[in-house]
Amino acid sequence: MKVSIIIPVYNVEKYLRECVESVRKLRTQVQIILVDDGSTDSSGALCDVLAAEDARIKVVHQENGGLSAARNTGIRNSTGEYVMFLDSDDFLDADSTDEMLQNLEAQPDVLMGLYRNYYPEDRRFEKENADAFLRQEGLLAVDSFLNRLPADGRSCYMIACRFAVRRAFLLQQELFFQTGIYHEDEEWTQRLLCSAANIFVTHHYFYQYRQARAGAITATVKPKHIHDTFTIMEQTAGLLKKQETGSPKERYLQQRRAQMFLSNMISVRILTGEEKKAAYRKLEQFSPLCQDFLCGTIGTCAKVSLKLLGVPATCTLLEAARRLVK
Repeated sequence: MKVSIIIPVYNVEKYLRECVESVRKLRTQVQIILVDDGSTDSSGALCDVLAAEDARIKVVHQENGGLSAARNTGIRNSTGEYVMFLDSDDFLDADSTDEMLQNLEAQPDVLMGLYRNYYPEDRRFEKENADAFLRQEGLLAVDSFLNRLPADGRSCYMIACRFAVRRAFLLQQELFFQTGIYHEDEEWTQRLLCSAANIFVTHHYFYQYRQARAGAITATVKPKHIHDTFTIMEQTAGLLKKQETGSPKERYLQQRRAQMFLSNMISVRILTGEEKKAAYRKLEQFSPLCQDFLCGTIGTCAKVSLKLLGVPATCTLLEAARRLVK
């Protein structure tokens, strides 16, 4: 069983060799695809050096197009029966990854594992809060899997790098990443889980997720994060129309949209002037669609406030609560 591991590369010369070496340690048959996405440091040259050292490595150099574009290039160049994604500042635990990938013999549409946060300043590892996933294991119907996820999304972050996807299924469903947006994993995993019939859940902490790297995409919230979240929420409406009313997939999408709605209410504080007014209008548009699916302590408080005070006042209260917690 060959697995294509796609590694987008952009200005990560400091981390790239460690990332690739972790894959080279695997006993599983792999194709390693390095997509140099227009790096301006020596990362692109290092890709070529690594390819010269190992025939399993394929390098593609392209103009900068962002993470989604690099992953899509990797998909198009993949030849394995399954496809995985690895960010170039992260790395794998070889033994855990090999053990996890043995479950591909069951030929699921999707295989998933867990990650550990890695703190390089003291070389410390910390397991993710994976309670929602640890309650499930083995080959499951996707509906059954989604039924057991918490409504507020706690302990079940849907990052693309936790999945191995059957390549034929991925191409059949055209599961390419949307380019030009932040939160591409949120958009992609919704389509992935709504397309798949089954998923193999493992408890292997195979993925090592580097924290606190300067320049990382997730380091700060920008206005574009908010705008792109609204875009994904609008696209979720299209996915919802394809689901059976009351089905686990419909409920999952409603809950995810509600969590994005809550996230934008919390993040709107960074906007000013006309941008903030426009965001309020968007939130008011989505509010009647999302209120009933808000849950958890913050979500429940927001739901009550929205009904009594409306969107702007609720956003102000959420900002005040955030400051108190800090």
